[in-house]
Parts: sequence; C-alpha cells; structure tokens
Amino acid sequence: MYEYLIGEYIKKMTINDILDYAKKNNITISENDAIILHSYAKKYYKDFINGNPDNILKEIKSKINPETYKQAYKLYIENKMKYLK
Repeated sequence: MYEYLIGEYIKKMTINDILDYAKKNNITISENDAIILHSYAKKYYKDFINGNPDNILKEIKSKINPETYKQAYKLYIENKMKYLK
C-alpha cells in the first residue's frame, strides 16, 4: 500500500517539495542538489522502493554536496525502514 502511495506522491513531487522537506528536517541543501535529487527520485523511484539502488546512490553521491548526501541517505534509510518493511 505504501508503495502505491509513494509512487503517486513522487509523480506529483516538485523541487520545492524537496527544498521544503530538507528545511523541515534541518538539512541545508542547494537548489542544484534539490534538482538532482528530484530528477533521480522521479526517474528511479521504483528502484528505491523495490530494487537495489546502490548504483543509483553512487551516482547521486558523486553529484551532490557530501554533507547533503549523508543527510539525505540517512533520511532515505529511516523512511525505507518505516514505510517499506
């Protein structure tokens, strides 16, 4: 059920949603990093939900600020464990 809801949300998600979520979680993020995260979330959300996103995460890590990546990865793991058990 969560998989469907997450997919529907991702389809409608904007860059501002990412910036707002980061702010809400006390993460400093540049607009460029938000654009990159948005792009990867839109394109690969099914891999993050059902697959093994290790290669995708490596790509993201090489493209965004290291501290932003560290914090975003931490949130990804927390939310994955919470919603995708």
